[in-house]
Amino acid sequence: HAQPCVSPDGSTSASSIAMASPASPPPSAPKPPSGPDMGLGMGRAMGAIQLFEKAKKAYAALDEVGPEGSPEREAAKEALHVSTAQECLELAKQNGGIYNKAAQFVASLQGGAGDAGIPKAYIEALAVLTDQAPFRAFADLDGCFIEEFGVSAKEAFTEIDETPIAAASIAQVHRAVMKDGRVVAVKIQYPWLRHTLTSDFAVFSMFGQQIKPGGFDLSWLVKDFQVSLTAEMDFTGEASNAERCAFELRARPDAYVPDVIHEFTSKRVLCTAFVENMTRCNDLKALKTAGFDSKRVGSALASIFAEMVFVHGHVHGDPHAGNVYVRERPNAGGKEPQIVLLDHGLYHDLSDVTRTEFCGLVNACVARDVAGTKKQSVRFAGNELHRFFPLILSPWFVFGSSDLKAADLKAAARGALPPGVKLADIGKFLVSLHDESGTNMLGVLHSLGYTKGILNELKFPETLRLRAFGKYAAIGSAIGVGDEVTKARARAGGGATGGRNSGDVTSVSSSWSLTTRLAIILAAVRVEVLSWLVFVLAPLAPFLFILPGSVWTASSVVAGPVYALAMMSLAFARVTEHPELAM
Repeated sequence: HAQPCVSPDGSTSASSIAMASPASPPPSAPKPPSGPDMGLGMGRAMGAIQLFEKAKKAYAALDEVGPEGSPEREAAKEALHVSTAQECLELAKQNGGIYNKAAQFVASLQGGAGDAGIPKAYIEALAVLTDQAPFRAFADLDGCFIEEFGVSAKEAFTEIDETPIAAASIAQVHRAVMKDGRVVAVKIQYPWLRHTLTSDFAVFSMFGQQIKPGGFDLSWLVKDFQVSLTAEMDFTGEASNAERCAFELRARPDAYVPDVIHEFTSKRVLCTAFVENMTRCNDLKALKTAGFDSKRVGSALASIFAEMVFVHGHVHGDPHAGNVYVRERPNAGGKEPQIVLLDHGLYHDLSDVTRTEFCGLVNACVARDVAGTKKQSVRFAGNELHRFFPLILSPWFVFGSSDLKAADLKAAARGALPPGVKLADIGKFLVSLHDESGTNMLGVLHSLGYTKGILNELKFPETLRLRAFGKYAAIGSAIGVGDEVTKARARAGGGATGGRNSGDVTSVSSSWSLTTRLAIILAAVRVEVLSWLVFVLAPLAPFLFILPGSVWTASSVVAGPVYALAMMSLAFARVTEHPELAM
């Protein structure tokens, strides 16, 4: 679901929408034929292959500039990042569809790896495609609307802006006013999209069966991508996801999902309430200008997605920065943040059994329970690769390893994976998470990576992110796999009886059992202990090699002072911080 354009201060407004003037639209396109066109798909793919080969040679040529780490080489590499990123942007703009989707994915891959993972130049260049992709002539989109409703959008609404407020990979959004005066956002699918996607996937499937990078058969990845993207193209499914998400988060005043207007919603058109004055969650400068506390924005975002994963098992699948905004909470007084969630086309579901086991893994990681961490990790990734799973969630979960080394601890302090972890290992691990049964743990990790990227841009503390994990994993464990009535009460904390988004953030816990409340407090303490262990032991890492028992010996030695520091810091947070940050 593409988003409204933003004004220079990062917020949307009626004036910024009126002033928005994207580049001139391309000419109207003829109606595409049905079925795949291998020639079209191959032609689009060849452009990408040529760019890849060109970039590969250019990066290899850096060896001639100077040795690794030299100023000359670093400058040349950065210039190459910038130029290649621009070429990738132009290719995505030209091809659209699946290429825009891939560019959005790259732009959002910031789950802790920093520039060593995706160079900043690529993230910055491709970020524009999250909501400002090239748009198409209104006449083309209106043709789609007519096919769906038998009438032009100009007749269906009192007014509709022909210049879109946003454009993304599969659709563009126009602001409109209904005949009853309601202002709405009308998302209309590109009419030719099904044809180009069918053609692209026909070629990608052929490549996937013949090309196995690193020996991995990734044809399943193409299939999964096709299934998920096809699902996103049915806007009635997106409407259902949006309404389910709104229902599940109804007790949270810090979360908002725009209402669906069913009168003008179909498989290729989605109509929702229009949301004014939104600010991108990952824009620190805009948040400050708008008067938001970035730490509270980050806390709300981390908490919402932790609840989705560990409590509901129904997870937004595309939470890049173009789909996650913040606005001032209505009728709250002051600058209370409310996260606005858009684009509900893709969701990942966890069964109650899988969700509960995932909660168990996080509980074990937070408690530094080596045996529990291994048991749950083996469930998800098997005996050979189980050690990688906790590290994907957080480098701090390195304490779940039985052979923790000083070098691993230093890497955790930097927010990096342990030394010696190879790309091939990660590849095997990711392949191991693929599940034909429909439980998409890989998709859930992808969503958590998206949100972690936003939190990184906000400079949000890892301690607070893991507090959210610990809190909702404790609640999710309490829910378990019992009967639906018990699960519903536990999810809502016994509250949420006043309708959507009623009450305050802490009121939903009013009917949690004493055991659940104690588990939440204990999780917060354990996360704080974890943060202090990383803080205290990382500087000592060079000396830990010579100690018997290495890091575990040192952990035992400092355990008393660390627990004392953790309790004091939590108490201080309770006094000085907003409740949603303190616990």
